[in-house]
Amino acid sequence: MGAFTTLAKRVNRLARDTKDEYEHSLDGGVMSIMPSNQRLADRLSGSLGVPVADRASVDLLLIPLGVEDDARSVALEVAARSRQGQRSLVVVVCPDHDRGRRERALLAEPDVTIGDLVFTPDLESDVATKLIHAGVIRALGTGIVPAARRYPALRDPVRRHLVDAAARESAIAGALNWFTGSAAAQHAMVVRMGSAEGQGLNAKRIPEVAIATATGLAVAYVARGASRIVPAPRWMVRGAVAWASTVALATAADRISRQMGDVENIDVKDAAKTFIRAKLRRKGKS
Repeated sequence: MGAFTTLAKRVNRLARDTKDEYEHSLDGGVMSIMPSNQRLADRLSGSLGVPVADRASVDLLLIPLGVEDDARSVALEVAARSRQGQRSLVVVVCPDHDRGRRERALLAEPDVTIGDLVFTPDLESDVATKLIHAGVIRALGTGIVPAARRYPALRDPVRRHLVDAAARESAIAGALNWFTGSAAAQHAMVVRMGSAEGQGLNAKRIPEVAIATATGLAVAYVARGASRIVPAPRWMVRGAVAWASTVALATAADRISRQMGDVENIDVKDAAKTFIRAKLRRKGKS
């Protein structure tokens, strides 16, 4: 009877955690682009899918700053918003040789930090897009999931960020032999990934959540067993297994999430096979 009670408590806790993670993904993440430089603002809007608007009550205000624009007025804007607890990100478009000068001018205002700035040579190249995405993700913090729901252009970079962060957390927890923490990181990752893709919390998401739970339970046994066999420090082996299983789980969860948009029902057995195949492919490469 005690085993059933323990299992029921775990199921209830899992359901509550899943619901909390999903509800957190619905609020926030609203962005706008300040039309301080209309030409750059329009280009940035086309790249991110974020509207050009005045200083509304948003979670993140993007401010494009061109070569000829006044850095001091932008710095004053960012500082004023910072004092009110509002976040801003200045997208500084300038050549590399001019970065130092622009950076000094912006940071001359005490309430402006380096985290409020992202430097890019243009707004069109792949390198520029990656730099801007990274800056937006850094500036939004916990608001990245609701932002990805609102702006589809952010979904791929947010997904990669979620996987990287969860893999690191899981690896650290595994190295410390704290596999409850590793399982929690994996579960949160799966729920956030689906939420970032715009998926609702309904019965169709049972397979991905179930696989996340099963993975969390299995990793502890695999990692502890491997740490006794592999000729390497045990903490290192446990961390490596936790990291690899998190990445493999993300691959499986991503496929399941994409299937949700195409079909009404998802086969649980197929989802499990997807996870197993992903793990085997990763094992074969290593």
